[in-house]
Amino acid sequence: MRQKIAIIGAGIAGLSAASVLSKTCDVTIYDKSRGVGGRMSTRYAGEYEFDHGAQYFTVQDAGFRAVIDAAIEQGAVASWVGRALYLKSGQMIEDTGRDRFVGTPRMNSLPKFLARGQTVKLGQRISRLKRQRDNWQIELENGDVDSGFQAIICAIPPVQAQAILPVEFTELTAVKRAKMQACFALMIGLEKEYDFGWDSLRLNHLPIAWMALNTQKPGRKLEQTCLVVHADALWSEQNQNANLEWVQEQLLAIASEICATDLKTAQHTALHRWLYASVQVHPDQNYLLDPRLKIAVCGDWCAGGRVEEAWKSGNAAALQILN
Repeated sequence: MRQKIAIIGAGIAGLSAASVLSKTCDVTIYDKSRGVGGRMSTRYAGEYEFDHGAQYFTVQDAGFRAVIDAAIEQGAVASWVGRALYLKSGQMIEDTGRDRFVGTPRMNSLPKFLARGQTVKLGQRISRLKRQRDNWQIELENGDVDSGFQAIICAIPPVQAQAILPVEFTELTAVKRAKMQACFALMIGLEKEYDFGWDSLRLNHLPIAWMALNTQKPGRKLEQTCLVVHADALWSEQNQNANLEWVQEQLLAIASEICATDLKTAQHTALHRWLYASVQVHPDQNYLLDPRLKIAVCGDWCAGGRVEEAWKSGNAAALQILN
């Protein structure tokens, strides 16, 4: 008889776990958002599209490489070979590192690829996990109840996981210790194509840590300019409760100076605050498991914050949850 498993969170970690478990179990994925992907998401605004969360990812792990190779074959991922620069101490230098990959034609194409064939319930916010003899019951904020789950995987940020995990979860202290930082994402849409001399620009010692021309990624439209600006993690954390109009003004002014263009006249501007973006304190292990309760917690925050680490975390949690 196939066991019934619930996965809370439809980001890369949750989808990775589902791809393992759905081979032998009946899996249901729950997510409070309108789409899969978590921070591997895309914001739409008329003709403009912005990968306003994760900008790219790299690949080292052999298992993740196999998944990405399959996604490339299906047209859901492509290599991003762009003009990557780093503004460091006032000097522009090449921003070197591992090969970069992105979802195509938008970042959420990868999580959509991973979600194929899965049972996903979107717009579902979990309020509580309740033990029923040998099974688990999931209570939703809308009053609905789903029951009969033999195991639960929480693939959500630590603060959100802490809010629903039972107090007897043996790794609850590690979840409470974990800390993620906020990040402001400013999306700027310009009606024509601009060339600032780079496709991505990393910065330091400024309120802005990253800028990228979304429209220069493979598979994107080139008729206009979609610029994504990510604020520095510490600056975002310090100002996460500040007036959003003030935050947008600050980032627009700095971005305009860097681009030597008055971005305040852009046809479209929007600000998004990611409350849980980068990882500051993590457990330094792929997942947290209570084998007696058959509850696992996973996510990129468990081991460092990268997209590949999210995949590895979900994969490892899934392999262990039924042992």
